[in-house]
Amino acid sequence: MLDQLPHIKPTTLKANVTEILRQLIIEGTLAPGTEFNQAQIAEQLGVSRGPIREALGQLEQEGLLQSVPYKGVIVTPLTRKYVEELYSVRTALELLALDRSITRMTDAEIDHLDAIVEQMRVAARNGGLSQLVEIDLHFHEYLLEKADHELALKLWRNLEVGMKRCLRTRHKIYTFLDEVVGSHPTLITALKA
Repeated sequence: MLDQLPHIKPTTLKANVTEILRQLIIEGTLAPGTEFNQAQIAEQLGVSRGPIREALGQLEQEGLLQSVPYKGVIVTPLTRKYVEELYSVRTALELLALDRSITRMTDAEIDHLDAIVEQMRVAARNGGLSQLVEIDLHFHEYLLEKADHELALKLWRNLEVGMKRCLRTRHKIYTFLDEVVGSHPTLITALKA
């Protein structure tokens, strides 16, 4: 029984603080433009300012936060330009993945994509936006993995936090959850051809 327990990866205080703040930003709990007060965050999380400062630096590198003179650190606003650029790069990566995967994927790998689409259907039926976002991104990441293009996969992973943030905070994009699911079987049909 004990041999079935999952391995727990040790994490640093900075990693824990970073993940907590990242999720609050992605989910929209910390809205764009929200100012960060290091002392207040440290007090609420029960940690010193050091890990807070390091976490804020990491999140700034990821593009979730930005330093504003005379204001401090704020949650980066989601501008129309940013969203358009993000989606144009996402679309280019998805097309590249599909183009390269068509000749490389086995029947078992395509069946795995079918299983992912079924998970998407369940999430859409249950109204699980967060879950649907995760599964949708996993579908396309899996295609990129099978495309055997390391740089494209790295770019995808670098954009993933931004995509999650856009998809979760801009519900208009996923207004009709069933429509999101509906586009994926077409991709699988193309892979089977």
